[in-house]
Amino acid sequence: MVNQDDPRVLRTRQLIREAFRVLLQKKEFDAITIKDIAQRATINRATFYAHYEDKYALLEDITEQAFHKMFPEQVINAQEFTGEICNQLILLTHNYIVNFYQICRFDSKSIATLVDEKIKEMLQQMIESIFLKGDTSRMSEHHNAKIISAMTASAIYGAAHYWFMFRENDRTDLLVNIACPYVMNGLGLYRNCDE
Repeated sequence: MVNQDDPRVLRTRQLIREAFRVLLQKKEFDAITIKDIAQRATINRATFYAHYEDKYALLEDITEQAFHKMFPEQVINAQEFTGEICNQLILLTHNYIVNFYQICRFDSKSIATLVDEKIKEMLQQMIESIFLKGDTSRMSEHHNAKIISAMTASAIYGAAHYWFMFRENDRTDLLVNIACPYVMNGLGLYRNCDE
């Protein structure tokens, strides 16, 4: 078992992640092999497997790590789901999608699907944690919070992804002006999204 706090382990994992990022810019995900990653990271394949089960686990780790770094303290510490929190989640989701798609070659639908699902899952978890902290009576049951956070995350992610894929301009203020009232109205918690 690998000690996750060991500086050598952290350094090796960083080498692996960086090698993978570089390869994603040059090759399709499906064409990248563990051998490619190991060679680029200047490690052997056994070392790679000591850290990651496969390239899918590596992709998931990179996606999760990058997305979590984007959450501002205000969102992490939010006690209720307000218009301002909704705005921030819409913008950070859009920014993450833009950044990730610009870094990686998305010729393969498999990587796009994997990354999209991971982002939606993390967004849902963050929204659920905010709902469970609040005093909203509809969220009193954990099951209700899961369902409502799944729907909210899907709406936010869907709007941000659509904006990235089909808009020619980068007017994220328009994205927020469209998506935030929709999400807040859907929750029955509509507040001014500029608050």
